[in-house]
Amino acid sequence: MVTFLATLFFVGMLIFIVGLGWLIFSLIKKSKNFKVPAILMAVGAVCAIATFFIPFNDEETPTSTAETSSVSENSTSTASKSSSSIKYAGLNEELNNGTYGIKITQVDQNFNEHGQTLLNSDDIPSLKLSQDNGIQITVDYSNINSSENFLPSIFDFAVYDDDGKTGEIINQQDGQTKVSKGHTGTTHFWVNLQKPYANTKYVEIEYSNAHFKIPLNH
Repeated sequence: MVTFLATLFFVGMLIFIVGLGWLIFSLIKKSKNFKVPAILMAVGAVCAIATFFIPFNDEETPTSTAETSSVSENSTSTASKSSSSIKYAGLNEELNNGTYGIKITQVDQNFNEHGQTLLNSDDIPSLKLSQDNGIQITVDYSNINSSENFLPSIFDFAVYDDDGKTGEIINQQDGQTKVSKGHTGTTHFWVNLQKPYANTKYVEIEYSNAHFKIPLNH
């Protein structure tokens, strides 16, 4: 738009100068043909003056708005596709990457003997398992094709409630056998959710690129 206005102003001034030159030439030659140069001067003046009254940004704002809307829609679409592309496994469904396998077999409040001791752990607050918010998670892990023995660390897991809030993993792990290629082990760990177990519909558990979504039975 700015280029158009500059061109219009330049053309208008050029026409005005041509008309003015013609008029001066006619006066010198004492010619009575003043009509054509007068018209040229008028047209040139109108073109030049008009450029000061035409807003040069009236077309940019809609374009900017359209571009912003497009970027916003594309971002939303990308986020939606990214979220929908995650594949979740359920209870007792194994996910593996060809080297290791992970399967969640328990997410509830049926605490084993070790879990019961954490319920009564009043001496160390950081090891206290909440009677209302606490859950026990049991994991089967497999060494499918690795020459190195495998044991998943509980701190490589992330646990979220149905509001997306992160649960607190207690620094206790029951079952810490590192398994060699072709073997499977079982481990248990405990998490304090951000709200009571009875009010939680499901939990999401992540381990590396493995994602689990486990409905809770109350």
